[in-house]
Amino acid sequence: MQTEPTLFVMNHISWFDVPVLASQQPLHFLSKAEIKKWPLIGWLANRAGTLFIQRGTHGAAQKSLEEITECLQSGGSVVIFPEGTTTDGTTVKRFHGRLLQSAIDAGVKVQPIALRYPHEDGVNPLVPYIDDMTFMDSLLGLTRASPLEVELTFLTPISNHLNIHTTAEGNEVTARQLAQLAHTEVCTKICNSS
Repeated sequence: MQTEPTLFVMNHISWFDVPVLASQQPLHFLSKAEIKKWPLIGWLANRAGTLFIQRGTHGAAQKSLEEITECLQSGGSVVIFPEGTTTDGTTVKRFHGRLLQSAIDAGVKVQPIALRYPHEDGVNPLVPYIDDMTFMDSLLGLTRASPLEVELTFLTPISNHLNIHTTAEGNEVTARQLAQLAHTEVCTKICNSS
């Protein structure tokens, strides 16, 4: 368990990813604002200190970046799903770097995490929350996914303290480069395990 403020970045498969990681590490999550309205999940997310992003509105990303940075500077840890959507768990989409700027601004490390729901077929097909699936369909799928195995792999942290991690030119690492480094770590684990 991390005790210092950290920005966790993880691939995203289902809404269930949030309680999985929360069971291992106290932290704040960034979630789309629609989650607030979900039965039970919205209430739990709000109680857990979730930071909500109103996607599609002017200035939403900048506001979220400021909230995450403030949370990290105040000693909290935050997890983001930089793919911006869920996948079926067999691939990892490109990581968007904008919100990783918060780690640079707060001077904290980035902790990549690879998440898998292993199954005899590679990835448990009852877990992904994708396409036009409803929350109820997802919930019912999870209840049928017995036993439900979860594999969380905490990969090599990417340090941003004191310019330790610099580019070949000697410049500070950028948010885009942090996203690429974290993506490579996560993708290597997921793609080699599926």
